[in-house]
Amino acid sequence: MKLLDQYRRLYTLLQGQPQQPGLPSLAQAMHCSERNMRNLLAKMQQQGRLQWQAGRGRGNHSQLDFLQTPDTLALDHLSHLLARGDLEQAFASLEDGLRQQLAARLPEYLGVPDAACRSLRMPLFRKVESLDPLKVYGRLEAHLVRQIFSRLTTFDHQQNALMPAIAHHWESEKNATVWHFWLRPGLSFHDGMELGVDDVKASFLRLRDESAIYQRLYRHLQHVETGPSRRVSFYLEHSDQLWPHCLATANSSIVPRHRNADFERFPVGSGAFRVIRNNTYQLTLQAFKDYYRERPLLDEIDLWMLPPPSGPSGFDLQFGYANEDCTKKQTVAGAESGCTYIICNPCRNAFKTVEQRLALADWLAPEMLIDPNERSRKAASGLLAIWKHRVAKKTKCSSFKAGCKLRMVSGQTQEMLSLAATIKQRLEAGGVNVIWTSLPFDQLLARDWMKDADLVVTREVMHDDQDFGCYEWFAADSVFRRWMPDAALKHIDLDLMKIKTLPDSKRRMLAYARIGKRLVQEGWLIPISHENQQVSIAPHVAGVRMTPFGFVSFDEMWLRQ
Repeated sequence: MKLLDQYRRLYTLLQGQPQQPGLPSLAQAMHCSERNMRNLLAKMQQQGRLQWQAGRGRGNHSQLDFLQTPDTLALDHLSHLLARGDLEQAFASLEDGLRQQLAARLPEYLGVPDAACRSLRMPLFRKVESLDPLKVYGRLEAHLVRQIFSRLTTFDHQQNALMPAIAHHWESEKNATVWHFWLRPGLSFHDGMELGVDDVKASFLRLRDESAIYQRLYRHLQHVETGPSRRVSFYLEHSDQLWPHCLATANSSIVPRHRNADFERFPVGSGAFRVIRNNTYQLTLQAFKDYYRERPLLDEIDLWMLPPPSGPSGFDLQFGYANEDCTKKQTVAGAESGCTYIICNPCRNAFKTVEQRLALADWLAPEMLIDPNERSRKAASGLLAIWKHRVAKKTKCSSFKAGCKLRMVSGQTQEMLSLAATIKQRLEAGGVNVIWTSLPFDQLLARDWMKDADLVVTREVMHDDQDFGCYEWFAADSVFRRWMPDAALKHIDLDLMKIKTLPDSKRRMLAYARIGKRLVQEGWLIPISHENQQVSIAPHVAGVRMTPFGFVSFDEMWLRQ
C-alpha cells in the first residue's frame, strides 16, 4: 500500500505541469534521494503503472507517462479483498465515487469462492432490515429469520400439513383454549446456551406485550405455564384451533431470554444457520453444527448487497451467480400465494362510499393495466388466485372530476414501480393529477405517510401455510385495517373469531373467501394482479426447491462440482 500512496503523490504532483521536472526535482518533491527516486520509478515501471525514460545530455528532459490512474490501482489493490469476501474492509477507506466503482465489480466475485468449504455467494438488491423476529415484516427478513431461528412447529407445504419442530408433540384441551407443547431434549442456541422452556415462555410474552405489526395475533394469550418433561402450556382467552399454526410463523421464532443490544443485527437463534457477519455490504450465515435437525449441506451462505438493476432483471432472486450469457442457468417459476392490490383512503371525499370506491376499481380494471401475455403477473378478480370475487367493469368514462388531485404511495421494487407507473398513467387518463411517491422498505414500514396518502399500491405475499396466511392477512395490523372504519372492522373480527373455532381447514378457507368477497365488493381492497415468482439458479447450485412463499430453504442447497 505504501508504493500505491507514493504513486498517488507523484501522480498528483505532475498533474497540470507544462513539462516534467528532472530527477533531482522529483526527488526533492518526494522527499527522498535521487537514487531512491530512481529505484521508485523503476519499481512502478516494472509493475506496469508508468513508463519512465531518463533524459540524456544537457537540456534533454526525462519522459514520464502514467499508464494507470491511482484510483484504478486502488480498486485493483482492493480486489483481493473482494475475492476473499471481506467487503467491509475493501469499502472502508473509499470515497463515494470509488465505492460505486468498486460495487460495480462485485458480480465478478460472486462465483464459488472455495468449493472445498462448500460456500455459496448470492446477490441481494436491498439492505436487510431487522432480524429480530418481533419486528420482522418483509418477506426477505421473514425468510432469513426462518434460517436463523427455530419454532415450536413448522409447516410442510409439500404435505400441506403442520409438522413438529423443536416441539415434538402437542395437544389441546378445554375446547382449544389450552395448548400443551413438549420440547425436544438437547436444544441449544448458537452461543452454546441451552434453549429451555423459560426461553419459550419469554418469547411469547414478549410477542404479546411489545408493540409490533403482528401483536394482535398474540393478545388473547392469558399466561404461559412451564412444567415437567419440558412442557410449555399456553392459556388463551378463547378457543383457537389455529394456535399451533401461529407458532410456525417467522414472528413466533424462539429467542433467548437475555439478548445483546445489537440483537437486531446479530441475532442469536437455534436455526440451521448462525449470523457471523452483518454490515452495510454483506450478511454471512454459517452452518450451525449443533442444529437439532439434519446439518445444512452448505457450510456458509454469503449474501452480498448489490446496487439494484437499472431495469427489470427478470428474476426476483438469484441462487448463486452466473453471468447473463451463461447458457446453463436454470429458471424456476411459480405463482405466489397472495395479491398486489390498491387501498383507497375512505376518509377522503372521493372514496367515502362503496360506489365511489368501486368506480375507482372499474377505472383501474386489471385487464386495462396488464398485458394478457405478461409472464410476471396475471389480472386479479379476487384476493387469492382461486377466488373470483368481482370482475371489474371496464369503462370509458372516468368518475373523477377534472383536475382532481390524488397522492399515491408505493414501494420501490422494480415490479412495484412498473405497476405503479401504469396505474398513475391510467388515473391521469381519467383527468386525475397524481402525486406519486415511492418509498424504501423501512419508510413503508414506519407508515408515517398514511395520514397524507389517498391511495397505496401494496402487496401481500403469504407464507406456505395459506390457511393461517389468510387469517394473518385479515387479522394483523395490515395497512387496510388502519383506514377501515371501526364498524366495518367489527364484522370482520367477529367472523375471524368464529374461524378460529373451526377445526377443519376447508371450512376455514371458505370463511376466509367470504371475508375477502366483502372486502373486494365494498371496495376496501381493489385486486390488481397475482404475481409469478421467478428464481434464477446458477449451474453449480443444486437442491433449489421453491415454496409458495417464493423462497428456498438454504439448508437444502448444495454445490455441484
